[in-house]
Amino acid sequence: MRRWIGLLGAAVAVACASTTPIERAPDDAPSWPTLARFVSESEFLQYVEATAEARRARGASQDSYWKQNESDAQPCPPDDPDCGMDEVMVTGSRVARPHVSAASPIATVSGETITNVQTAGVDEGDIVKMIGRFLIVLQDGRLFSVDTGASSEDLALVDRIDIYRRNDADAWYDEILVHENRILVTGFSYGENATEFSVFSLGEDGRFTRESVYYLSSDDYYDTENYATRLVNGNLVIYTPLDVSGLSRGQRIQWPLVRRWLRDGEFEAEMTRGQRLFDGSDIYRPIQPTLEPTVHTISVCPLGSSRPGDELNCRSTAITGPRRREFYVSNDHVYLWLGSDEYDYPRRMDGGGCDTKPEAAFTRANEAALFQISLDSGQPMALFVRGQPYDQMSLEATDSAFHALAVWLDERCDDYPEDLPLRFFSTPLTAFSVRPHAAPEAHFTPLPGPGGRALENRFAVGYLVYGGRNNWSSYPPQDREDLSARVVAVPIETPSAAMALEAPHNIIRVESIGVRAVLTGYRNADSLSVSVLDLQGLPRFTATAELAGRYESEGRSHAFNAAPDEHGSGLMGLPTVQAERRAGRWWWNSESSDVSFLSVDRAGAITTLGELTSDAAENSDPSYVCEVSCIDWYGNSRPIFAHNRVFALSGTELIEGRVAGGRIGETGRVNLTARSSRQTKAH
Repeated sequence: MRRWIGLLGAAVAVACASTTPIERAPDDAPSWPTLARFVSESEFLQYVEATAEARRARGASQDSYWKQNESDAQPCPPDDPDCGMDEVMVTGSRVARPHVSAASPIATVSGETITNVQTAGVDEGDIVKMIGRFLIVLQDGRLFSVDTGASSEDLALVDRIDIYRRNDADAWYDEILVHENRILVTGFSYGENATEFSVFSLGEDGRFTRESVYYLSSDDYYDTENYATRLVNGNLVIYTPLDVSGLSRGQRIQWPLVRRWLRDGEFEAEMTRGQRLFDGSDIYRPIQPTLEPTVHTISVCPLGSSRPGDELNCRSTAITGPRRREFYVSNDHVYLWLGSDEYDYPRRMDGGGCDTKPEAAFTRANEAALFQISLDSGQPMALFVRGQPYDQMSLEATDSAFHALAVWLDERCDDYPEDLPLRFFSTPLTAFSVRPHAAPEAHFTPLPGPGGRALENRFAVGYLVYGGRNNWSSYPPQDREDLSARVVAVPIETPSAAMALEAPHNIIRVESIGVRAVLTGYRNADSLSVSVLDLQGLPRFTATAELAGRYESEGRSHAFNAAPDEHGSGLMGLPTVQAERRAGRWWWNSESSDVSFLSVDRAGAITTLGELTSDAAENSDPSYVCEVSCIDWYGNSRPIFAHNRVFALSGTELIEGRVAGGRIGETGRVNLTARSSRQTKAH
């Protein structure tokens, strides 16, 4: 396991805290009633030592608990290649499998929209963006510039540049954001133990110029579902975690820094001294007891009109809490939901047996804290809540309220429920405070279960829409019998009026398109189903289309995209494949997909338009070699709608299509592995 552990710890006297911690048992960690910073590094180090002592005090029961669970685990059968895929993620680090080879989009400066983001006005890092007429693609640790011109005849690869500077770099490059003519690439460098930001500018001719590289000390930010970066009003917003549970005393203190790269040395890169993100007296004390303390950091970095060579000036808010987290970014705040640690399960189980009575649900649901962090000031406030959001799509904020879909599980129970217990949480923004209180049970409205152990959800036009399936797998059912599922539409203003509908297939995706929701899934093993749920008036399904012999191949929200008008009609697309074995939507799958397109009309009827297909194996330049970041952890295929034109990114190919006679046909193609006369390879 590779992760950054700050070199914290020193033999220093302990200063008195300005606020007395909450009374605790010897085997529990300290917490405080008020959200305030540690008064000194000494107090922070005292807290770190106290959590270590609590872990030691709980050691015997902890060891017996984990040994019992390990003995209960079933070995993977040799004929199941996807068994044990949870082992791919190791505490935020990326470990490749041995056999793997190397609702409201935001406008770019050109006014076009190409990214399927969660909140209007909040752009998200992705693998493709647009600046003017140029599509910018991130693949294989490289940036590619494609000139879309005035028509398909003008489609041309203009430039390609390596983001990395050495072909042996131990790094992954995941996301890009664009601001005016500047491109910010986010990656993680295991060689430097830091989040890496590379800044490039795009000239009027579509060629790249490297401006600067910055390193921000952190653990790996990677998440199988959520994206690490946002762009709000010209500010980069980045989440980075820092595990402090393994710190020891007697070592030199080295706090996280933002450093600018100067040059590569023989053994390590030379950098500026940098700017410190925070120190012990900047970190907020935990308001939750946790034996696995993590410093969750939200950094806001203005991109503006910085000159090449300038330092990246970031303002950071660092909060101590359990490592289990989910975060969401609105136009004004970052919301961070910190749940209970797995490390605490044995203690909670010792506190009483499983109680499934409905009246016990509130007191037995996971204890959690919800933080609201201002993007303007960095000031955090908090509120104690119950349960855990399923993913970042379970969170939404308006100008006056915060909403969430919370899963309420009692971890004292051995059996995982076959139908997830759900609550709709709603609270006014005025409920957040520096002296947090517990949200009352009345703020959690019981909801129908999704009909299975896994769910997909999305906030859309006044509703929360969710649906489920029987297990975590995204594969189609193997018994070849028709499979239906439950879909629930929850009115945001009156969640008690939630309406459950019978869906014509199970649910593996929920998206928002205009005044409608789009849901995908399977009712048999023969085809992918795509349905439209109309949210005007009484929610109802208007149509379902079958993509015969097609299977969805990518699970992230950005894999889907749409170009609706104000009535919700228009085009939509998503990556699909013909091989059923690739229907698991695994995040380590670097094979390119085809992109299937559909249209929906004002009545909600769907028409399948066909696919733009990849020929990368035949068209790739044989001299092209991927050197760094050769697993596409964030996917590599996208539908793109720009300048009233339709494109499909399929691995290393960009394909343009046009709809005519109810079908989509190819009008142009560019292979990114080729080299044009205008192209340069700069370091």
